[in-house]
Amino acid sequence: MFEELVKKRKSIRKFKENPIEREKIEKILQCARLSPSACNSQPYKFIVMSGEYKNKFCDSVFTGMFSSCSFVKKAPLIIAMIRTKTSLKMKIGNMVCDTDFSLIDLGIAGEHMVLAATDMGLGSLWVGWFDRKKAFEFLNLKKGENIEIIIAIGEKDEEPNERKKKSFEDIVEFRS
Repeated sequence: MFEELVKKRKSIRKFKENPIEREKIEKILQCARLSPSACNSQPYKFIVMSGEYKNKFCDSVFTGMFSSCSFVKKAPLIIAMIRTKTSLKMKIGNMVCDTDFSLIDLGIAGEHMVLAATDMGLGSLWVGWFDRKKAFEFLNLKKGENIEIIIAIGEKDEEPNERKKKSFEDIVEFRS
């Protein structure tokens, strides 16, 4: 049941270093690929990193004030979520609504990834604290591309306690 999957999904900060099978990685990425996006614009691409390349990337982007997230290097797999250029139609929609729908689309795709990983018994973590300038340079991104988030995935080496959430009544209003 979907609700059980959502309850199982936790932010994991300790990973076993065992590699993830290519088949599982492709299924996770397929779930992201199938996610909906505004006007079906799909304003993203995913850069999948493992092994020595991942280690060098982590050494580059988790330094200085970003070093508190250097533990991400222990994850056997990280996925850089890259926002790509948006269409004119999307730019107009963003301006009219004063919202960047491409970031919402990235969030939907990313959540599809972490839920797919959870469904396979893997742990995951959204990572937003990293040096974006160094990441851009390391990944040799093009003008108009931005790395927005990193998702770390691997076998869990911890089972975090449930975190306190706001009550249903604190976050939901019914109006009619």
